[in-house]
Amino acid sequence: MKPAHLDRRRAGTPAIAAAIARLGAGVVAFQEESSAFDDAAADVLAIDRTDLPCMTRLLFAGPASIEELAAALGRPRRAILPSVDRLERAGYARRAGGRIDLTSHAREWIARIWSPLQVDGARLLASYGRRDLELMSDFLARARAIQARQAEALRGWLEQPGTLRRSPHLRGGLSPAALRRVEVYVEAGLDGPLPLADLAARAGLSVFHFARAFRVSTGLTPRAFVETRRIARARRLIAGTSQPLAAIAVDTGFGTQSRLTIAFKRATGFTPAAWRRSGRQ
Repeated sequence: MKPAHLDRRRAGTPAIAAAIARLGAGVVAFQEESSAFDDAAADVLAIDRTDLPCMTRLLFAGPASIEELAAALGRPRRAILPSVDRLERAGYARRAGGRIDLTSHAREWIARIWSPLQVDGARLLASYGRRDLELMSDFLARARAIQARQAEALRGWLEQPGTLRRSPHLRGGLSPAALRRVEVYVEAGLDGPLPLADLAARAGLSVFHFARAFRVSTGLTPRAFVETRRIARARRLIAGTSQPLAAIAVDTGFGTQSRLTIAFKRATGFTPAAWRRSGRQ
């Protein structure tokens, strides 16, 4: 076994440091792509992104009570109930005897959305040798343990009295000025693309740090925030103008009427046409 100081010296070489930086950037990019895939899947299913963990738990562990779902997902019961209600209304879940289960309709859509990802992933893994796969598995296990340990430490902060968990710099949120710059930029650009990198640049942060700081400050991901602002503008245009819905979809950055309809119904429970007919503001 090599002495610890040799390992540290080796890790400090430019080549190793560069490799670690590339790997770290790759992990972040993978997380962002995973998040983007889940966002797209939620859009296709016309549900809230936060409902996906419930579907996953029911898929792999079978029927469960509200309490069991809350315990498995580490969320309070009051946070699980809205997800279950939305899944029921969408026809993806049903209750029987106090337990919730996925419908056959949900299972068909899950297979349709995620099976190609599983097939391509399995094909990719098959291109590696046994030793490489063992190293990947070991890395993921250790990285997951680090994340779990640090998450537990963060939860411990919430239990401490005083100002520790309330200090803005410890929370890691955006400064009020940076948040305002981002909000103004979003409002001005709702009719076009709003890449995450552009939003991060307005805050003067990397994409990785911006996404997390923004969520701390607003409780929403940047993508979710942009969508809420697009929906708010769509509501005003639908209620206050006679513009065709297809034109409103373009003016609010959704691009097509079908995408507007999916997002609008997920946010309000109404299609844009039904919202207009109802005379709601």
